[in-house]
Amino acid sequence: MRINKQHIADLALLGTAFAWGTTFQLVKDALTDIDTFPFLAIRFFAAFLILLPFRKGKFSWNPAALRAGIYLFCGYAFQTLGLLWTTPSKAAFITGLNVILVPFMAAFLDKKLPYWGACAGAVLAAFGLGLISLEGVFLPGKGDLLVLCCSVFFALQILAVREASKTMNAQDLTLIQVGVVSLCSFGIWGGFGGNSINWTPAVLWALAITSVFATALAFLSQSWAQRFTGADRVALLLATEPVFAGLFSYLYGGEVFSPQKLLGCALIFTGILLSELTGAKE
Repeated sequence: MRINKQHIADLALLGTAFAWGTTFQLVKDALTDIDTFPFLAIRFFAAFLILLPFRKGKFSWNPAALRAGIYLFCGYAFQTLGLLWTTPSKAAFITGLNVILVPFMAAFLDKKLPYWGACAGAVLAAFGLGLISLEGVFLPGKGDLLVLCCSVFFALQILAVREASKTMNAQDLTLIQVGVVSLCSFGIWGGFGGNSINWTPAVLWALAITSVFATALAFLSQSWAQRFTGADRVALLLATEPVFAGLFSYLYGGEVFSPQKLLGCALIFTGILLSELTGAKE
């Protein structure tokens, strides 16, 4: 029974990575008809309403949960804005750099040196990032830099979740994060105003997929799966997100992959795997 549950957990994590990876192209298509913060506000509010009925037990709280929600909001804001000026596959691979940033940030907080795999993985990822974002130019594009900021905030969010999860259950932690993202998005949307929404099929489809599958169900699946498999295996399986994003962008979005871009993607993915596999042995 234990083995079966672990296999199901692995499939659930792969499903989560697939859901996250395939939404890059959907979101990019939708952003032609809806602005960033209305999209995030509606997406995360819908996810909050979906998750709320599943909550059980006594409410638990940790201040780090609030920080995690703020970091998550910043990450999604930079990522969604960046998609206006970069391709879905590039955004996915740059976002994946957070897996490499986490060991360095954690080592700094824990006052110890990062393990060798994190250093080697960072070097490979840096070369890969340069190859995919500097095609034909000597500076990364505006969208690439915005998504790179997203990667930093996602890394900070992982560390905040690590702290909050010591005293909080997964349901409350997830609800707080999703709720904070929704509130912040509504706040900026209402504060600045003038953000238009054209209720096109692309917008409705993207909101439905991202709120239900890529937010509510993805977070629930991840929380459940981590009960039956190790943290190192979780990170490794979720590192397949950029691969799904690249494939979906190629098949659905018609994105063209030059040999240089393919090599860059391969280097980033290798760096992520190297960082995770060696970290599991520490």
